Amino acid sequence: MTLVLALMQMKKNKNKGQFSLKQAFPTFILYFILAAIISTIALHFGVGSSLFAFLKELSKFFIVMAMAAIGLKSNIIQLIKTGGKPILLGACCWAGITVVSLTLQHLLAIW
Repeated sequence: MTLVLALMQMKKNKNKGQFSLKQAFPTFILYFILAAIISTIALHFGVGSSLFAFLKELSKFFIVMAMAAIGLKSNIIQLIKTGGKPILLGACCWAGITVVSLTLQHLLAIW
């Protein structure tokens, strides 16, 4: 999704000459892919999953910190002044993610 949006932005700003795919594409995605490859290969060759338990907890901590940073940076007054569209969009995203998550949990017999 990020790559598609970056390419769309590049096409939009083609005449301006100011777009750089390297700047638009977040490097954390590459690190995520690299971590997934390393863990998959390690598990395939018999490394115990308990070795990755610390990293799993660390990743949860980092995602909570990132979400908190986004929330703390939000300007509620500006959001209210902007109108209901951003709030409605957030509510729709929240509802959609909730429905998809609960449906998948039910289908996978997790919940």
